[in-house]
Amino acid sequence: MRILITGATGYIGSRLCYLLSQNPENEIVSLQRTNTKYLENAKIINWNLCKPIDETVLPEVDIIIHLALAQNFKLFPDSVKDLYEVNVRSTIELLEFARKVGVSHFFLASTGNSYAPDEGLKIGEMPQPPNDFYTSSKLAAEALCRPYRSCFSVNVSRFFFPYGPNQDDKTVQRLIARVRERAPISLGKGLDGNGDLLSLIYIDDLVDVIKQSIEGGWNGLFDIAASEVISVRQISNEIGRQLGVDVIFEEANFPSKKMVADLSFLNEKNKTSLRCFSEGLLALLEAEKLINGA
Repeated sequence: MRILITGATGYIGSRLCYLLSQNPENEIVSLQRTNTKYLENAKIINWNLCKPIDETVLPEVDIIIHLALAQNFKLFPDSVKDLYEVNVRSTIELLEFARKVGVSHFFLASTGNSYAPDEGLKIGEMPQPPNDFYTSSKLAAEALCRPYRSCFSVNVSRFFFPYGPNQDDKTVQRLIARVRERAPISLGKGLDGNGDLLSLIYIDDLVDVIKQSIEGGWNGLFDIAASEVISVRQISNEIGRQLGVDVIFEEANFPSKKMVADLSFLNEKNKTSLRCFSEGLLALLEAEKLINGA
């Protein structure tokens, strides 16, 4: 199969490309901003998704995987244009290209911040639409994918907070850093004083599920996470236990959030075992020791 992938140089994409490349029948085509080459046998097409895609530079493909993330996506309002271009416009263009060349499968990466279920945004009703532009643009892309299910299978997967070794400044890595520094962990109000309640997934498990979904042609909306639901207090205490550090907590003047995956559809499809947080954290810390030579 010839697979076109955006975001192949990212934290998730680089690992997914490596995993997919282990099948000699797969040909990887990476649409990316830079000349960075992670795989010797991958074809690189230099293209910044912040400008319209020229279809003439793209080969015919069997599968499209859209993982790309806009640079500086957290900087509102400075990042608004790039977020729209990468998350919305390029999704439309890739969907149309997929229809024209007759792909069998389209995969869109979305976010666990997307609270709306797979039945429209229901603006003005419950659930309430998000306040941040990044999540709003992802929800827009999800909605745009839906009509194309009449043309090919479309898998929209909402990633619930992946974590792993040498990741950028994400929730688990921030908590690890603060525990190591013996800095206080802020817990929001509500939810029994334990802070945010989260679903998480270890990076290797996430990539395995993505690969499985692509090979199986999953069709629909899937929340992707391990089954364990865990609070910031529990996460921090487990980090402290494995590092041998006493954890300090403080109450913060903001409400706690509940960001928990609905795994009903994933459980019908998934055939692999997903690590609980204590197992994933152990794998993360051991991998970082090897990577950093500790």
